[in-house]
Amino acid sequence: FGQSGRHEDLEEAISLHREALELRAAPHPGRPSSLNNIARALKTRFEQFGRHEDLEEAISLHREALELLPSAHPDRSSCLYNIAIALKTRFDQSGRHEDLEEAISLHREGLELRAAPHPDRPSSLNNIARALLTRFEQYSRHEDLEEAVSLHREALELLPAPHPFRSFALNNLATALQTRFEQSG
Repeated sequence: FGQSGRHEDLEEAISLHREALELRAAPHPGRPSSLNNIARALKTRFEQFGRHEDLEEAISLHREALELLPSAHPDRSSCLYNIAIALKTRFDQSGRHEDLEEAISLHREGLELRAAPHPDRPSSLNNIARALLTRFEQYSRHEDLEEAVSLHREALELLPAPHPFRSFALNNLATALQTRFEQSG
């Protein structure tokens, strides 16, 4: 679907993910993975067609998957990330303050599971920082802006040249610094 944009492909993917889930009843060890697969596909469909029930179901399925993963499970940090991103998306649509707060909290929890030198730590740092910048833009809490700058700096330090994601980290830090300048200037 991602390359061709064929709606039928996405619908079939969702259907097949649901069929796979039926074969993975609890306590099947693959159930959390199947739940997350459906949820990601539903979130994609929401992004393409704006059906709010898809986003709601995606959040619910991500939550169910998280409940099945013990705290030390290697997929837990990814599951936390998925829920946080879906909640941030819902915040962007509805403006529900609770969604943004929970997204930040879940990003923080996921970051704790991605201690350096975890390869996804820079991504986690950037995700928290971006959510904090959003909260700053909404509520003008300067501590959010300061923490966002600090987290973006840490992410950049973990991505030395010629890392392919260094340019993203540079842009993210630059945006946060420009925001700070505009607020203090």
